[in-house]
Amino acid sequence: MDIYQFAINFEKENREYYEKCAEKTEDQSIKSVFLELSAEEAKHERIVRELRDNNEIEDLEFDIIPKVNEVFSQIKEGMPDKVMPTEQADIYDKALNMEEKSKDFYSEKAKEAKDDRVSEVLERLAKEEKKHEDIIRSIKELVNRPNTWLEDAEWYHLEDY
Repeated sequence: MDIYQFAINFEKENREYYEKCAEKTEDQSIKSVFLELSAEEAKHERIVRELRDNNEIEDLEFDIIPKVNEVFSQIKEGMPDKVMPTEQADIYDKALNMEEKSKDFYSEKAKEAKDDRVSEVLERLAKEEKKHEDIIRSIKELVNRPNTWLEDAEWYHLEDY
């Protein structure tokens, strides 16, 4: 299997995974983030297909960060009244693993590419996967913070006098 088909396959798997996560998530804020990630993975898949077919890549602009920042702002505003769902920690761990592998794959293949255009596009995709990784890390932190703060409160939140 060539690198393009491999990338198309894992982008498709990532997209489908985020769609399933969105279906399983009751929290509308987190659901919207998963749907944004799914849309981004679909866009990555299209870009890799265009790259494989040696077509002009029309749209290499990504706008997930402003959308996710808006969602996180809404979550932050509602935090006093809202408890984030913590039972899905394994979902976030798997997503984080997927994004790390995608980022590493694109970075490695960008370095190996002999064509500058291919290298540029793959490096751009690696950067986008890094953004996705950061988003998932933020979700994990947001969801898990009440647990870790309470667990660690005795040891880490005391002031020295």
